[in-house]
Amino acid sequence: MIDSPGQEGTPQVKRSGMQRRVKVSADGKGVLSHAGAALLRELATETGLPGGVTGALLDTYRGFPVHLPGQVFADLAVAIADGADAVTGIEVLRDREALFGPVVSMPTAWRLLDRIDEVHLERVRAARAAARERAWRAGAAPEPGGELRVDFDATISIAFSEKQNAAATWKKTFGFHPLLAFLDRPEVAGGEALAGLLRAGNAGPNTAADHVKVLDMALAALPAGPGRGSATLTRRGCWPPIRVAGRLNRRSVVPGLTDLHVTKEFESSSTLIL
Repeated sequence: MIDSPGQEGTPQVKRSGMQRRVKVSADGKGVLSHAGAALLRELATETGLPGGVTGALLDTYRGFPVHLPGQVFADLAVAIADGADAVTGIEVLRDREALFGPVVSMPTAWRLLDRIDEVHLERVRAARAAARERAWRAGAAPEPGGELRVDFDATISIAFSEKQNAAATWKKTFGFHPLLAFLDRPEVAGGEALAGLLRAGNAGPNTAADHVKVLDMALAALPAGPGRGSATLTRRGCWPPIRVAGRLNRRSVVPGLTDLHVTKEFESSSTLIL
């Protein structure tokens, strides 16, 4: 029921007439699609991500680049957050120059990715970790002193053509089998991505070497800080525990976290607590 300030009588009585209806239309004036993605682009700039990635990749150019690689990298990340599942998705931002400003073409974005070899990939990861640390310092961090739960999961990504490293999977599909690590944050819808390893579709779900590699990347991505509390590493299914626990014992963990011990949490999964 809709009440009117000038209405007389008893407002609690039900009306017999039609209620006011809401009309949804896609042809209104002043409508701008993907406007929320512009905020992500601004956030990336505020955290210093474009500048950090530019510094990491600048030596791959003969001269000063026309398009700063860090901005191209950030635009690709924004396109993915906006729903893109391929590099071509950057064209969605490019088509809205009034909102996003100049955005590179898809071939230019591909050339940027080709420049990132193993050495420069480590530099890009360091730049991303520095940007995360700035964001956490500005107020995006979890509550201090609480538990940081890092969830590891191997998942299937379908490929519809003969892509590089695509292979038959154990689920009788075709594609990839990446191993991912996310910081479990209930207040953030999908959690916070820490690390990932793109693997062939026939890669094993419990390959110890892959877990060690992703574990190293995930811990390196966590900002250090006093009062950080404990970190719990959770794997859906079973850990390859001996090599992973041994790796943790041999490396220095994130400053501010306590020592390592291992405990069982659920029947179908085990938990490593740092």
